[in-house]
Amino acid sequence: MKTKAVPHIILAVILALTAGVLTIRWLGSVRAPKVEQAKPAAPKIEVVVAARAIPKGGRLDASMVKSKGFEADAAPQGALRDVQEAYGRISARDISPDDPITPDKLMPKGATSGGLDASVAPGKRAFTIKGSKIMGSGGLITPGCRVDVLVTYPVPNGKNDEKINKIILENVPILTTGTERETKIGKDGREELANTDFYTLMVAPEEAERLALASDTGSLHLALRTPGDADLVTTSGADVAKSLEAFAAAPAGPPLADAGAQPEEDAGYSVETIRGTERERVRLDSLTGIQTEEKGHAKP
Repeated sequence: MKTKAVPHIILAVILALTAGVLTIRWLGSVRAPKVEQAKPAAPKIEVVVAARAIPKGGRLDASMVKSKGFEADAAPQGALRDVQEAYGRISARDISPDDPITPDKLMPKGATSGGLDASVAPGKRAFTIKGSKIMGSGGLITPGCRVDVLVTYPVPNGKNDEKINKIILENVPILTTGTERETKIGKDGREELANTDFYTLMVAPEEAERLALASDTGSLHLALRTPGDADLVTTSGADVAKSLEAFAAAPAGPPLADAGAQPEEDAGYSVETIRGTERERVRLDSLTGIQTEEKGHAKP
């Protein structure tokens, strides 16, 4: 009996040793999970934000602003860092709650209100002129645009209805535009409401004087400038005679004709004016540009 049990005992010992070795190896392969260390919090900076809704033109005080922490890489560029910097400043637009306070949302330092006066540069004046949609280039002229101002004047000591047009101001910024309803006298002599467009320009004091004179004695026109075009030009003005001369001097392409056809005599251009019994004709030769005058009595 004892002899028969020996193999079983040996087998049991071998199995036990094998199981022990395997268990030890398995336990050695199992590593304890690493404890992840929390990443250090990103540094924060204090930024001034709106504590509540701030209307355009509002003067900022302690009830309107507060400090709020932002991660350094997420903080708005240029935002105020100290609430003391915001006190007394005027908002240039509506600001929503928790919206960072940046310089572009505030009027310039020293502004006492959020009105038009805060937009006028030192040494400049705001001058408003009446106009129309046509004068405003069909609505294309808006605040921020730059324009040239032209005026059409009666020619001093000139003939009846003789006028000249001249650029009097260049590269003038437009501050505001608007439309108001005014009472005007209609063609039938009755009063009627009509829309009148207004354009407010920022000009120097001496330019304001020229504008005031031009608006009272002539007709104003605005010419829209391309953004970035600050070039100033010198012109001699334009009148009817100069316009006709320029038209007459414009080169024309050769007309299509047969090889044997004789060229026709150039008829030129002429303007005839009749005043009572007197007749005056001014003729412009389209080839030479020579101007000739003929005077006489008008036929009854």
